[in-house]
Amino acid sequence: MTRLALIALLALGLCQGTGAQAQSLTEVRTQLQAALQRSLSRSMMDGALPHLDLTTGQLSKFYPTENHEIILKMDQVYVMCATLLGPDGKEVPVDYYITQSGGRYGVIRTEINNRTPLKALMDAGRATRLE
Repeated sequence: MTRLALIALLALGLCQGTGAQAQSLTEVRTQLQAALQRSLSRSMMDGALPHLDLTTGQLSKFYPTENHEIILKMDQVYVMCATLLGPDGKEVPVDYYITQSGGRYGVIRTEINNRTPLKALMDAGRATRLE
């Protein structure tokens, strides 16, 4: 009887630990999404995200269409991905790099239609899925 009680107590403790971790992960995801929304609302002009191509000097407007559920983590930096519509109507990937400072998350870098750096970080094992 004592063994059964110990096993039940151990199982309960393991289940509670898993729930706390899931809640923490959900909280992080929620805070990251809120930070991204704050950043977008500050950056958008007339419903579009302006982007200056530093190679050509051309200013373009991109329109948000879809956020992806996958979040990547690199040490203290998170990466959230989305799809934008470019000026020509074609879908373009965008990656938002987010970190925390002073208890708040904020976007520190945005890469529009430039997946090369993120793919290199993933290939090197530096960026992994947040799970």
